[in-house]
Amino acid sequence: MSEEHSLSLISAGIDVGTTTSHIIFSRLKLEKVYTNRSLKFEVTEREILYKGDIIFTPLIDGQQIDYIKLVGYLKEEYKKANMSIDDIDTGAVIITGESAKKQNAEELVISLAHKAGNFVCATAGPNFESVISAMGSGAVQYSKENNKIIMNIDIGGGTSNIAIVKDGEIVDSGCVNVGGRLLAFDDDDRIVRIEPPIRNLEPLIGVKFDFGMKVSDDQKRKIAKLLAESLFEVLEKSIESKLAKVLLMTPPIEFSEKIEEFSFSGGIAEYIYQKTDIYFNDLGKYLGDEIRGIITKRKISLYKPQELIRATVIGAGQYTLQVSGVTTHISDIDLLPIHNVQVIEPKIKEKELTEENISRAIKKSLNLFDINEGDETVALLFKGAIGGSYASLTSFVKGVVSAIPKTIEKELPIILVFDRDIGNSVGNVMRRETEAEKNIISIDEITVNEGDFLDIDKPKAGGLVVPVVVKNLVFSN
Repeated sequence: MSEEHSLSLISAGIDVGTTTSHIIFSRLKLEKVYTNRSLKFEVTEREILYKGDIIFTPLIDGQQIDYIKLVGYLKEEYKKANMSIDDIDTGAVIITGESAKKQNAEELVISLAHKAGNFVCATAGPNFESVISAMGSGAVQYSKENNKIIMNIDIGGGTSNIAIVKDGEIVDSGCVNVGGRLLAFDDDDRIVRIEPPIRNLEPLIGVKFDFGMKVSDDQKRKIAKLLAESLFEVLEKSIESKLAKVLLMTPPIEFSEKIEEFSFSGGIAEYIYQKTDIYFNDLGKYLGDEIRGIITKRKISLYKPQELIRATVIGAGQYTLQVSGVTTHISDIDLLPIHNVQVIEPKIKEKELTEENISRAIKKSLNLFDINEGDETVALLFKGAIGGSYASLTSFVKGVVSAIPKTIEKELPIILVFDRDIGNSVGNVMRRETEAEKNIISIDEITVNEGDFLDIDKPKAGGLVVPVVVKNLVFSN
């Protein structure tokens, strides 16, 4: 296949988790796809080129991630994979679980992304991790191929990330502070690591955790049992205990249809599927045993996904990229790349597409997010039809421009996102019919929701492909 019809991108995925950190390199193949409405590029093949060693996430005094050691590890893995930073076209660094709550989490993940390649994006957030771990584990593909409703639970050192997949589409997600390294011990079973969520168990087991305290096997089993039971309260939508309520990090799962099969990924899945019985001086082995016991007792239908401990890092490396295609309008490529732009969605009814209504809706959305217009760059998301005629597009762009005078005055990027293939049309009409003649980034056919964040790269393949990463960015501190 010629260069005109396909291209390949090298992607890096880096996961900095509560317990472990690891990296993969993948090749993503994009091909032209002709639809009823347009021509666009889509990712059609994903090939893992290299799986890095899995290391314990290095910490300093339990409160900060050791950046120097982590960079040293990554440099060594790039060398082993025979990769350089210049080879990497895209990808993501995701910081997960309790690591996302460390004091230097935000600074670290942004710095790592900057050093990892040309368009490697910094990501965090429990729902985002739920989505990419379900994709990376293979649960999404399994659901699609078998037309089944699957619940994938990715359990690591600090959190359990939940995704419900129906016929290959993720329809709900959640996260609970249940993980295998909320407590860690030395070789004499004395506590050397305490993560804040585990404090919620102290009144239930009658002890106050402290560094140097010796913990018995019976106590570890009791802690693991309470964590496992809380997890299943969340999974089965029967949240009754105070513990399950305080451990829940996201809104409860709302999906009401019957789950046909459960699948587990993450480090604890290695114990659930009995792939290992190694004790890593934490709660992991005990938690895996308790979860497996509940599965057996309740006769839960269990599916084993393709990837267990590496699910999140594979998701980060292979499933974060989207592309906006030939109907995109970029007035100046020097505006790109652009990172961490928040998405807001002005709510406009199709029958109310007047200049005044559009302007009013944009101003209302900015107010809802406490954003002073012109203080920062945002992406305005519009779903559904906004008019097909030149006159209706003119009314639309005039409404947009009238709502963002300071953005235009300060020459900030005007970022418009559409779910339909009208980005180029809107951009051209805006340039011709309004004072906003430059700094226009109008992209389309991207799956994104209000509250997400966007990274947008420079166009590739002669302008036919604009790489976009849609993500969460949530840091507890």
